[in-house]
Amino acid sequence: MKNILVLIFLVFSSSVLAQSVQTFDIVSFSLASTWKKEAQQDWLAYRVENPAKKTYARILLYPSLPSSGNPETDFQKEWNDLIVSNYKPGQTIEESLSDYKDGWKAKIRVAPFVHNQVNQAVILLMLTDGKKKMSMVFLTNTEEFQKDFEDFGSSLKFASAPVQSTTTAPTTQVSGPPASVSNPKAPVQIDQKLIGKWNRSASVSPLFANAAEWGTSGYTTCRYEFFADGTYQYTERNFGFAYEDIILVRETGQYSADAGVLTISPANTQIERYGKKNGVDELGNLKEKKSRTPEKVAYRYQFHYFEGIGEWNLVLQADRPTQRDGNFSSNTTFPNAWYFDQRFTEVNLLK
Repeated sequence: MKNILVLIFLVFSSSVLAQSVQTFDIVSFSLASTWKKEAQQDWLAYRVENPAKKTYARILLYPSLPSSGNPETDFQKEWNDLIVSNYKPGQTIEESLSDYKDGWKAKIRVAPFVHNQVNQAVILLMLTDGKKKMSMVFLTNTEEFQKDFEDFGSSLKFASAPVQSTTTAPTTQVSGPPASVSNPKAPVQIDQKLIGKWNRSASVSPLFANAAEWGTSGYTTCRYEFFADGTYQYTERNFGFAYEDIILVRETGQYSADAGVLTISPANTQIERYGKKNGVDELGNLKEKKSRTPEKVAYRYQFHYFEGIGEWNLVLQADRPTQRDGNFSSNTTFPNAWYFDQRFTEVNLLK
């Protein structure tokens, strides 16, 4: 596979046939209809397979982030965060840094890795204009989809970051003073900017899953929904391609927010394990349902505006990882932090 994969560096000179145009974050791109979109989270993934040959390929697109201004520094961080931690790659086969288009540069690195005793290849493509960076990951165990990779790279076009009319954190209007569920006469300390749904996704295994069984490819999506009466709902969906089941977490309780501290007080937490319907990311039969010990946590919280992507994030920080939130984010803008945004909040995590 080595010699063929090296040719992927021609990705920027291929011609692209007429295909439907897709959009994600700050880029648009084209893919053949044979590529099927997987469950869209904060990141986006497409997959194509040849069942007769047991071959496949995947393309994963990750949201743009602020750049350090140094392509090599940016790339090494992306490689460590997205590739090393998930795929344990072997020695680099090839890499290249070159001009792409519209003032953007492209850095690519190709390396082998082994999954289920099958030799495979992982390719990281990072694009940067010195202010923003955006990464795409290509995975495959065959050479037959090389042309698809090339066409995808050639089709990429950049859009401007969303126009933000103000850099004041978003607010939600709440009619009437909120009151505690347990004591309707007592005011609840809440921050109106919290009210609503906040999502976080990561391509990692959950803390409560066996890492060896989970495999190297999957995702965990978490969602907080804060209500004006001081109650909250937490939902989590865990999907691993090599894992036979889908795991859901449902939690309800109360919260308070005062002086930059968000306190989460769970009343009920349930973990549910479902089979995979038709072997894909759809819930099959319920196999197990059990309670989890409620974990009360006081987070330091703030709202941070990422100019590179024109987006507000809810940033939660703690002294150590929690069973609810798992390990800290690889984004080091804030230490010991998890980042939540308000994209894809209408995706149903319970189907």
